[in-house]
Amino acid sequence: MAEQNSGYQQEDDFVAREDFDDADQLRIGNDGIFMLTFFMAFLFNWIGFFLSFCLTTSAAGRYGAISGFGLSLIKWILIVRFSTYFPGYFDGQYWLWWVFLVLGFLLFLRGFINYAKVRKMSDSFSTLPRTRVLFIY
Repeated sequence: MAEQNSGYQQEDDFVAREDFDDADQLRIGNDGIFMLTFFMAFLFNWIGFFLSFCLTTSAAGRYGAISGFGLSLIKWILIVRFSTYFPGYFDGQYWLWWVFLVLGFLLFLRGFINYAKVRKMSDSFSTLPRTRVLFIY
């Protein structure tokens, strides 16, 4: 007698998303996502920052957006400071452009260093069985 297929698949045919070896990689991301969101935030300024920060779910995407926005802030402060189109924009308030310059540099460093820490941490956790890590952005 021929065996009939009853129209359903067995449970063993489906693999849950958590069973993949790179389930942690989905939460952390990779260098490509970091660079993509970095350049998106750098080139499109605050609009690129909001789009890349809100649309990515990985730590790499969010830290790349923060880092790119910091460098974008530095870019625009230097453009406004040394441009002839904005004469006297910072007259009498030299400390103000230094504050924004340092703030942009700290944002850039925060995104870059925190992503490096997350990558290093994920490599050390990959040997432990089923470790869950919560990253606070």
